[in-house]
Amino acid sequence: MLSTEKAFEILPYISDIYEKLDFREFIKKYQENKKEDDAERRQIIAGLDIFAFIMKQSGKVKDEFFNIVAIAEDKDIEEIKKQSFAKTLKTIKDLFTDKDLSDFFKTAMQ
Repeated sequence: MLSTEKAFEILPYISDIYEKLDFREFIKKYQENKKEDDAERRQIIAGLDIFAFIMKQSGKVKDEFFNIVAIAEDKDIEEIKKQSFAKTLKTIKDLFTDKDLSDFFKTAMQ
């Protein structure tokens, strides 16, 4: 579970990612192009497409990801840069699948 303090430390970096990757435009185009009927299928496809979009653009937001993981793991950025990619990816996955954090972003996007 992500503490409130850590969540507030992370939010500016998430906002930076949102702006740098022009997420608003991605979502707008995505909604125009995807018209599947099954809500669960749409949600799965949207999640995979968003993940792919972020990964393709990850070079633009590398520093933000390092900062987010450093806050979540209570480490400094240099430690995060040196740790295994699998550990960093697991932390990012845990953050993006955190129920409270994802509920917050789902509400914000409606």
